[in-house]
Amino acid sequence: MRVVSVLLILISALVQVPCGATTTRAINQESACVRLKKVVAKLDGIPVSGPVGLGWFCDFSTAQSDTSYIIALRSNRKCDGPCSNLMGWYAVDRTNGSVHDFDVANMKVGASLGASH
Repeated sequence: MRVVSVLLILISALVQVPCGATTTRAINQESACVRLKKVVAKLDGIPVSGPVGLGWFCDFSTAQSDTSYIIALRSNRKCDGPCSNLMGWYAVDRTNGSVHDFDVANMKVGASLGASH
């Protein structure tokens, strides 16, 4: 009976993850935003909460991409007259969460910004 139990466990493991298959977990928008903020904060030497006294937020683009979230990272800067709260355009990979520059003019994912975990 014990041999049968062990065999059933092994068979169920093989059925769930085929040989050579990798499992990926999709990144949702909230996770993508958190990862982006961590990477940019580290690179720019600012708190993960954003620019001091301002904070920041992710503005998800409506441009379609099957592989990445396209995100405008914005501060909460308020001003009179012409100004911008845009801190940069980025792409966060939907499958692994890697963070990249994003070229808005050419609508292309750019270089990786390093470790995003």
